[in-house]
Amino acid sequence: MKKQRQIIFVASFIIAYILISDFILPFDPFISPDKENLSSLPPFSIAYELNLKNGEKIVVLDYKFEDAFILYQQKFKAGRIEKEKIEKIKTFIFLLGTDNLGRDVLSRTIYGGKISLIIGVISALISFIIGTAIGAFAGYFGGIVDKILMRLTDVFLAFPKLFLILVVIAFTHTQTILSLILILSLLNWMGIARLIRAEFLKVKGMEFITVLESMGLPDLTIAVKHILPNAILPALISIPLITGDVILTESILSFLGFGIQPPIPTWGNMISEAEKNLLSTWWLPILPGILISGTVLMMNLISQPET
Repeated sequence: MKKQRQIIFVASFIIAYILISDFILPFDPFISPDKENLSSLPPFSIAYELNLKNGEKIVVLDYKFEDAFILYQQKFKAGRIEKEKIEKIKTFIFLLGTDNLGRDVLSRTIYGGKISLIIGVISALISFIIGTAIGAFAGYFGGIVDKILMRLTDVFLAFPKLFLILVVIAFTHTQTILSLILILSLLNWMGIARLIRAEFLKVKGMEFITVLESMGLPDLTIAVKHILPNAILPALISIPLITGDVILTESILSFLGFGIQPPIPTWGNMISEAEKNLLSTWWLPILPGILISGTVLMMNLISQPET
């Protein structure tokens, strides 16, 4: 019961995060207000946007009032402007700094988390459905059906998963969110299939199934209504484990340049972009790296069986 509450809590948090993430972004995660003046700012940097009455906007790093003018300082130059031309001054606070293109790191991390979680959760659910179907057919019908399906499972398990994914991706060229979900789903169902098959064989041998068969109920009815609900419950605990594994795999693929391509952020490709200028922009990979590690660890912890 405690484990079920943990899974429900985590699932509710993920759903809520995905739904509200677009509404809590401090800045646009794709475009910088000023690429030149806001690039590579460290954490807790402050900038200002001078909005002129004629509609023009000037992004500055500092300013001060002097007589009838505002003296401002940009990254590579300074200037001044008459105070009467200013309509308002907006303050920008970059809690986690900006990247080399002047985009807010916090906004990209929040948005990238949504993409990573969508890929992880949907891929895990599709993998679970595929694995459940294959395991159920193999476990219930047995014989030649069981042998064919299990040998197919063994073939997929025989290849290193990351290598197999890279081979498939090599033939699909540029990755979209949908294509990556499908690829990761089709290559993560094997463990579920084996687990469901084992549970089917276990439940199938119980006395109440023998009674149902003696009553003349159709095989499909027995399998779907009586065996599957009992066999599927122990396997549900694997969904968080697969989700964490998919998020980690997606991060590796993005880091290698085979995952979701910029400007769409994911935790993986944010680390990949940060690696190019790691010494000068050390703050870029810290939060995405922590979130990947924390998410995978949390998924693994809630997938552990209760003792």
